[in-house]
Amino acid sequence: MEIKHNFSSPFAFFKNTDLLPELRKYIHSQNIEGIESQTARHVKKNLKESKFNLFQSDEIIIKNTMKFAAQSLGKFLNELHQEYCHYDISFNDSWFHIGSKNSVHEVHLHPLCSWCGIYYVDSGDTEDGDTVFCSPVQRNHIDFGTRYLDAKNQERIKPENGLLVLFPAYLAHFQSLYTGNTDRIVVAFNISVHGPI
Repeated sequence: MEIKHNFSSPFAFFKNTDLLPELRKYIHSQNIEGIESQTARHVKKNLKESKFNLFQSDEIIIKNTMKFAAQSLGKFLNELHQEYCHYDISFNDSWFHIGSKNSVHEVHLHPLCSWCGIYYVDSGDTEDGDTVFCSPVQRNHIDFGTRYLDAKNQERIKPENGLLVLFPAYLAHFQSLYTGNTDRIVVAFNISVHGPI
């Protein structure tokens, strides 16, 4: 007998804490109120969200953050595709969240892109509020024979200052309840890859 587990989903993890002091300063200086993106407001509780054009800023710290994201995705794709090249990519959307006490971002997908990223600028002051990814394997029946799916029904990522997580856009995900007293700050983005350069 041979057993194979197919349909796995790749994640990549990078770390960069050098950007954080200036990035925090820039984000706090924006003084946003509410959901400025005007997108899916009903799934966001106790969150402030910028417009989806963060990486269009000419500020040096934003340019450096975008460069870090692009270089990280390039390394990831080189490893996945077993090639060495640069890629023509576009950041379709880029934004930041500021989550206050008892903030949540319910289950959602990011459309019209192939890859997404979450960069934790400030993870806050509690251990909760994980980013939770849902398995893309959908069950049409639950019984004793499907127990093997339970172990990988979700993937939980603990927020950590300076951690960048890259993941496929087809993965539904959510931010679980964050109960901290200090703000949690996250930068996020959606990427399309047009081909090698």
